[in-house]
Amino acid sequence: MPFPGGLWWLLCCRQGFTLLRRDYGEADREADGEAEEEEEASFELRAQGDQGSLEVSLSQPTRSSSGSERSLLVAEEMRSLIVEKGPEPVEDDPDALIKGWLQREVRGGVKTPWIRPRKYWFVLTPDSLDYYSSNEKGARRLGSLVLTSLCSVLWPDKQTYKETGYWSVTVFGRKHCYRLYTERLKEAVRWVCAVQKVIDSKAPVQTPTQLLMRDVEEHCGSPEVLEQIYRCNPILRYTSSPLYAPLLPFPYGSLDQSAPGPRSYTTLRDEAVKLFNSLQQLESERDPVPLMQGVLQTCLDLPPLVDEIYCQLVKQTTEPPAPGGQGDLHYWQLLTCMSCTFLPSPPVLRFLRFHLDRRVPGTGCGQGGGRSLH
Repeated sequence: MPFPGGLWWLLCCRQGFTLLRRDYGEADREADGEAEEEEEASFELRAQGDQGSLEVSLSQPTRSSSGSERSLLVAEEMRSLIVEKGPEPVEDDPDALIKGWLQREVRGGVKTPWIRPRKYWFVLTPDSLDYYSSNEKGARRLGSLVLTSLCSVLWPDKQTYKETGYWSVTVFGRKHCYRLYTERLKEAVRWVCAVQKVIDSKAPVQTPTQLLMRDVEEHCGSPEVLEQIYRCNPILRYTSSPLYAPLLPFPYGSLDQSAPGPRSYTTLRDEAVKLFNSLQQLESERDPVPLMQGVLQTCLDLPPLVDEIYCQLVKQTTEPPAPGGQGDLHYWQLLTCMSCTFLPSPPVLRFLRFHLDRRVPGTGCGQGGGRSLH
């Protein structure tokens, strides 16, 4: 049924006033806040851009004859342009020092030894470097590397960037090594500096040998206590078993790339274990000179190992199975060569002097070794 002319005119006027009110009547009232809302919206869009793909939903305006409903729809349209934050992300952790998306190396099989890294959400805390499957609250933690004073971090290098297109950040721990990648050098440097700062803040780690050396020094005037210390701690005495860890602390994964000469060395920890194996071979060698020369050359190339060799020699000359035998004699010969060539650090020097006085008191060997170490 066709509408009367007056009713059509009333509806047209009402619709026209509604549109005019939308376009002009509310413009003066919302002009001050609209620019601020748009700026906040664009800021949130930019802030979320680095954390994942954006999901922006645009709602279609609905015609309504009610002014209050229309204002509500306009407000909803503005809110729909702002990306919802969703669940509370992991990055809200108050203990987090730095966080962000990094790619971790994923190794394939023989045909594909290196494939494109996978992206994870990394969080650095004052105690560890953790990575998660995503940055949302409740995301599963996939791994954690506990940071101590023995951990080390390598700076990004151009060679890796040329080969892979990524800047690398390598963090060495006691059991794990994280090889991380990012496309931006500035981001890589930021992570390296933050991790190194956490490592530097940790108290120095002391090995059982270091703690026992201090106990021996404190109770040097009590023979009964000293005998109990040596009896209850096999780490201080001779052993025919291999050594699986150094007697002194060395940084995990630390590479000495400045060693002169044609020799190639691995990490200091590995070299320390290899040297102990070389010392044990002295026991059965008729001509120990080549092995001794190799040990001395390694100490010359890698000065941080000097204290380690001294501690290993003191260990192997403490309560040996055959005192004065061929193997024991070779140990003392190398110890004499070391004392004439390298000066240990003060704590190791005090421990060595006590060892000489305890094992060979009043003898020429002990007195000669003591004089060479002054």
